[in-house]
Amino acid sequence: MLRFCRTFTSVGKLPSRAISNRVIIPPKTHNNMGQPTLKSLRGDYKQLPENSNFIDKFYHELQLFHDEFLVARLNKHYTDFEENPDDLVFELEKYVELHVIPSHSVLTQKSELMALGANLPVVHCETLGDKMVIERFLEFCRSVRYTLRLNGGHSFIFDVMLQSNSVFQNFEKSKCQQEKMAN
Repeated sequence: MLRFCRTFTSVGKLPSRAISNRVIIPPKTHNNMGQPTLKSLRGDYKQLPENSNFIDKFYHELQLFHDEFLVARLNKHYTDFEENPDDLVFELEKYVELHVIPSHSVLTQKSELMALGANLPVVHCETLGDKMVIERFLEFCRSVRYTLRLNGGHSFIFDVMLQSNSVFQNFEKSKCQQEKMAN
């Protein structure tokens, strides 16, 4: 009989795929690095395919970005970016770069690129959890952009998703409380 035992130990700093002080390019009106902007793709709302779970797995990030940045700092909701969805992606990229990465990483000045003459500091994460948070937010940003491309650039879907998730969570809580009261 085989037994598997897995452990994880690390004494080194974990490099992330994120690079600090990245240049975030503001939305343009015609193209963005050779790709059409989300605003230019804007059209009728298109229902997302049933098997597309690329944004459904990011409820926590949707809520966190909404509460900590959109409402708290910009006094906006996802629906407010309906006219220009590129601005939503730009604000999300700024949030990741200015809030998520600095709070989950340590900036160091040593890197292989600096040995080659490039003066780019690298982001290092002290724990695997911090690295996973950063990479999850980077994936969330890509998923938001992809969702907006698929549904015709309509950002209201994110507010709808948060509202329906909130209603579902409240229903589950009340159902659980009723079951406890019955027992």
